[in-house]
Amino acid sequence: MAIVELIRERDLSEMGRNSKRNREKMLRDALEAQRVENLRHPKERLLPVEFIEELRRNGLSVGDFPSFMSTHVYPSGYLVILPEASGGNSLFDEGAYYLDDESDEKTYMPSLTLWGETGNWNISVWAWTPGPGPGDFTKKLTSLDDVLENILSYFFNPNDEHFKEADLARHEMRRRSRL
Repeated sequence: MAIVELIRERDLSEMGRNSKRNREKMLRDALEAQRVENLRHPKERLLPVEFIEELRRNGLSVGDFPSFMSTHVYPSGYLVILPEASGGNSLFDEGAYYLDDESDEKTYMPSLTLWGETGNWNISVWAWTPGPGPGDFTKKLTSLDDVLENILSYFFNPNDEHFKEADLARHEMRRRSRL
């Protein structure tokens, strides 16, 4: 019995040293990644701070940095969320929660993804699986002014074509489920 305990103590001690080494390596890697020359997101794909602030002034939730890395299907993409408290359009009968490091926002709209790519800005909503479904869309836009206009329309304008398409599909599905 004492031999088993001795082996267990030795193993735990070794695991503790490995854990400490791993934590130190992770910290070094994280600090290295923060150096300007090692950022994973190419400069041309980062949104200007002023644009992010404009989205926030309009009641939308968006991170300071992209939610996706540059090799993702939405390269360096930002998630844009309409929090419940901001009002606006609503598609869900029950709220969905968007959780991130800063908050847990309740929303009644699918999130929108925004990313830059060779001279264009792209916005996309893809709520259906496999999709595209009613209201799902992807648009290529050339200016951030157009991007802002389209984002605000999607989240706040009840006559937005993509919102209306998704809303009609939701009502039709609800009607069919009652039959």
